[in-house]
Amino acid sequence: MTNRKLTVILLFFLSSSLCFGEEKKDTAFDNLYTRYYKLYGDSDANAFYEASEQMQKHYQKKGMRQMYYKVLLNEVLYDTEQGRSYIAIKKASDMLHTMEQNNEKYYNLVYSALGNIYEARGNYRLADHYYTDALKNCEPNDTGSLVSIYSRLAELKANREPQKAWEYNEKFGSMAKKTPEYYKMYLVIKGDICFYLQDKQQFMDTYDEFNEFCKQRPELLEFGNVLMSVLYNAFNGNYDTALELLDTNITDLTELDRCEMRIKLFEMMGNREQALLEVNKRRDLRDSLNSNMLFESINEINAEMGIARLNEKAAKEREIWLAAVILLLIVGLGLVLSRYVQRQRYQKKLLQQNKELEIALSRAEESDRMKDSFIEHVSHEIRTPLNVITGYAQIITNPAFKLEDEERNRMLQDISKNTNEITDIVNELLEVAQDESREHYQKNDTVVVNELCNKIIGKAEKENKGRLRLTFNTDLNNAFTLRTNRKALERILEQLLNNALKFTKEGGVNLRVHESPDHGMVRFIVTDTGIGISKENHERVFERFFKVDSFKQGFGLGLTMSRKMAILLGGSLSIDKLYTNGSRFVLTLPAEH
Repeated sequence: MTNRKLTVILLFFLSSSLCFGEEKKDTAFDNLYTRYYKLYGDSDANAFYEASEQMQKHYQKKGMRQMYYKVLLNEVLYDTEQGRSYIAIKKASDMLHTMEQNNEKYYNLVYSALGNIYEARGNYRLADHYYTDALKNCEPNDTGSLVSIYSRLAELKANREPQKAWEYNEKFGSMAKKTPEYYKMYLVIKGDICFYLQDKQQFMDTYDEFNEFCKQRPELLEFGNVLMSVLYNAFNGNYDTALELLDTNITDLTELDRCEMRIKLFEMMGNREQALLEVNKRRDLRDSLNSNMLFESINEINAEMGIARLNEKAAKEREIWLAAVILLLIVGLGLVLSRYVQRQRYQKKLLQQNKELEIALSRAEESDRMKDSFIEHVSHEIRTPLNVITGYAQIITNPAFKLEDEERNRMLQDISKNTNEITDIVNELLEVAQDESREHYQKNDTVVVNELCNKIIGKAEKENKGRLRLTFNTDLNNAFTLRTNRKALERILEQLLNNALKFTKEGGVNLRVHESPDHGMVRFIVTDTGIGISKENHERVFERFFKVDSFKQGFGLGLTMSRKMAILLGGSLSIDKLYTNGSRFVLTLPAEH
């Protein structure tokens, strides 16, 4: 982590918000605090955890729960610093669970830490999500927390949403005036935002204020000094000097930050070819961070499997489930690497065509978004069922827990249910990988259309359980048949009905089928009274990993694969753009008999 970010976090969790100053009367605690503070920046994990445990006991004894949680969160941040993101996320999740059980409302602290974890891994979307949640859960009078959250949001959004970043930084600045370290940081972030806004006059005013402030406060750390020089040279056209400074060991910036600044500098120079190369470098860095996180998760899961082998027979079943998760992660890595290789080949061709460099730059950004979405979805989808499985397995195999048969059976049922969820996820990814190379479907099945539709409606009703009106209408006679691929047709219709049920809270879902004799086509129409889809997303819903609700269960692959299957069957899948009372999807297939 950079000195700039480290300073923010340490001041937030160890000074202004914790008010350790009140403990200075206790000499023993004063010594412990000094040692703890120094160990935070050290790689001696055992020594840090030992000091952390002593701090936790101190605050538990005094009944100071908020202080206790903040010390725990320092462990989360420390694990993140040491590259143990899997452990950090797990600790943060456990803390949220404990807070919920004890009805303690310190969620903003955990959300801030989670935001920091994902920011360190280059996952800015999830970092933004958790920082925003932290802000929503923060008390208006908790100045220490607000200072940290505003500064993190401002820096995170500087190069993506500079106007929004400006608003957060001004709120940070209004609170930072009484603390020199904070105010200097406010000026550095302000200069950074001016760079991405390309506001030279505002930057020059900020630069003058920064230099005057540094003269008055020479005792402050030197963070920000080189960065401001980079920005100053960039605004004055000294691009070579700015690039040379960026190549020096600036502790204010991560390597991802440097890539972002080089991209902007090359765009200012009009050198789009170099800008695209930096985009590729940024992508490779994110790939490395995300791959490290996935492999780290695999290693941690393997460690849990080793412990499980020492438990009872029921615990051994965990190995199968954990192996399924490992398979999922391996398949995920394969898909990511496959996408990476394909994009590399495509971008090499684009680099030879100067007229298309603008298009290449845009597509590279979109590919990054899709890959980030995939990794985000994988992490999100497997975490909940995996936590249920490991938690219940530990309880069942622990002789200290005396469980009634009914309670044990309920836990086993939940384990089985969540195991099936993970299996479904693996199967879905394997099907996606298989369909990637498919060029057509064999249409060797003679399907009785009404019979098939009634079967699919009956299957959907088992999930619906009478919650919504689920109906089927047909213009075809009961003997009408269609020459197609039964499995592919079933998968498309099941996907459309599942989506309709998922996004409809009240009203109904209808499947209608009719033949268009003039064009020799059969249409399957699924209509719901749900939340609907905005016009700008009518085509985007068919894109890989795109979801209208980013945090809804699923990978965002269902409609993508359904459209592809429809095309491989010689038909099409589209959305009815004129229907406004929910969503309506139309599957059109050739009426072959």
